[in-house]
Amino acid sequence: MTQAAVEVEKADVIVLGAGVAGLSAAHALVDTDLDVLVLEARDRLGGRVHTDKHFAGFPVELGAEFVHGARVKTWEWIERLGLQTKHWRRTDDSWVRLADGSRLTMSEARGVSPAFDLTRSWDIPDVAARPFESFDRYLSRVGFDAEQLDYVRRAYANAAGESLRHLDARSMLDSLKSLEEDGGEDFRLLDGYGAIIEALGIGLEIVTDTVVSRVVATEDGVEVTARDGRRFEAKGAIVTLPVGVLAAGDVEFDPPLDDLKGEALAGLGMGPVIKIVYRFAERLAPPEIQAVYAAGRAPMWWSPSSGHPTDAVVWTAFVSGDAAVDLLRLGEEAAIDHALDSLRRELGRPGLKPLDALLVDWPNDPFAAGGYSYVRPGHRGVRERLAAPTPPLFWAGEATAPERDAATVHGALLSGERAAQEALGLFGVVHTYDGLEVTH
Repeated sequence: MTQAAVEVEKADVIVLGAGVAGLSAAHALVDTDLDVLVLEARDRLGGRVHTDKHFAGFPVELGAEFVHGARVKTWEWIERLGLQTKHWRRTDDSWVRLADGSRLTMSEARGVSPAFDLTRSWDIPDVAARPFESFDRYLSRVGFDAEQLDYVRRAYANAAGESLRHLDARSMLDSLKSLEEDGGEDFRLLDGYGAIIEALGIGLEIVTDTVVSRVVATEDGVEVTARDGRRFEAKGAIVTLPVGVLAAGDVEFDPPLDDLKGEALAGLGMGPVIKIVYRFAERLAPPEIQAVYAAGRAPMWWSPSSGHPTDAVVWTAFVSGDAAVDLLRLGEEAAIDHALDSLRRELGRPGLKPLDALLVDWPNDPFAAGGYSYVRPGHRGVRERLAAPTPPLFWAGEATAPERDAATVHGALLSGERAAQEALGLFGVVHTYDGLEVTH
């Protein structure tokens, strides 16, 4: 018996992944006369953006949560859609426990503890990092003591997605410089990031539940094969798959990725990031307190309830690096309880129990393989290498953004727009973005 030929679906451009970068790329092409097809492995859009509206009755972010900066790309969508935001100033709205055991607001702690103030102001000596130096070795070399390193671990390094010893010092200093330039302000979307995902997907042809297994670059363009045997062809493809997925080799590229891409993937890691979301029966802190920096296995806590007119009390534990790996080894139920121990100690409530809890395990998500990207020691500049176009393939995603924008939603948005513009070169671009015209 002869097997029937598999029908091939054709497009002008195929976008691999319907996360922020993929949707941004496809959206940037929507006003052209090109036929754009988005392939997504999940049964939903958004990738590492995942807004849940059922856990507490209001939007709770299981993935990306904050808008990092007051002037970044994300604000274009916030303003366009009229979304509500909540400013997290981290001054009088966050608690931190100092080494002497005192629990203070951020502003109070900075006023009484020079060690803590230094780790918030980053007023460090103007000393260049060495080529293969990790961030913890660099900070130790410029004079940070154990107490200061602990403060950095609990706040900045945890937010960076990996433990200090795995982070490239030069790249982290680049990131700190950009933080200084934009003020380091954070905002939460009260309507949820899902509102932006929904808007980005309007008018796009998206095929979900499609796990790509093979990408072949041919003389005529690109051939894409899904795990279930479906085939797709296009003149070009925009690859937005996370670094963890690419590095794992889950997608076969023919010809194999060149040395430049191989070096980039070797130099980038995906931080082991988990979120544990808890719902409680009663308020745990005064209304003005949005966050708690703890000393235990779960070093960062914030309350998604803040800013919502709701009786639901929800707190999120954000854990990365060694602490996340240690918690995951315990199993889900034990990890949820052990993480809560850090908040129990901070609040002086040893008997605190949640009504409900949810662990979001991004490292073991097969379509993410981690939270977001970081640069390994000695690999500064690899993001640019991963971003470099290799027609008919073009590359996007937060990992391809410059260091100042990497590991953020706005970085993913910008990377998608960039890759779309690069891909349009296959079709003879007359103008880009403003008054775009394309000829086949």
